[in-house]
Amino acid sequence: MKLSAPAKLPADFPRFVVVGALGFAIDNLTLLALVNAGWAPLAARVVSIPVALVATWLFNRLWTFRLASGGKTLRGIGAEFLGYCGVQLTGGAVSFVVFSVIVATIGATTQIELTAAVAAGSASALLINYLGARILVFRPKA
Repeated sequence: MKLSAPAKLPADFPRFVVVGALGFAIDNLTLLALVNAGWAPLAARVVSIPVALVATWLFNRLWTFRLASGGKTLRGIGAEFLGYCGVQLTGGAVSFVVFSVIVATIGATTQIELTAAVAAGSASALLINYLGARILVFRPKA
C-alpha cells in the first residue's frame, strides 16, 4: 500500500486562522463585557459577532488575502465588504446556533462557560468562513 503525501494547505489559511483567533478574542471580550454589563448572553452575541466581523474583514483584507492577490481583488471596497458580510454572517449564523444550543443546554453563565460556547461556535464556522472569503470575496483578479 502506497501512502500519498498529505495535501498542502493554502498559504493564506494559517494567516486566516491567526486573524480568526484575533476575531475570537474581540468577539469573546465584547460578549463578556456586555454580559457583565447586564445583557443576556444571546443578545450580547448578536452584537459581538458583527463587531468581530468588521475587525476580521480589515485584517483579512490588509494581511491574509492581500498577500495572495497582490492587493488586487475582483471588487471595490464597498462590494468586498458587503460580500464579506454575507459570507461571515452565514458562518456567524452557524456559530450563533452552536453558541445558543450550548448556552441553552448547560445554562452557561460563567465567563469560562461563555468563552467555551463562543469557541465552539467559532470553530464550527471556520471552514465556511475561510472558503467563502477565499473563493467568493477575496478572489484575485485574473
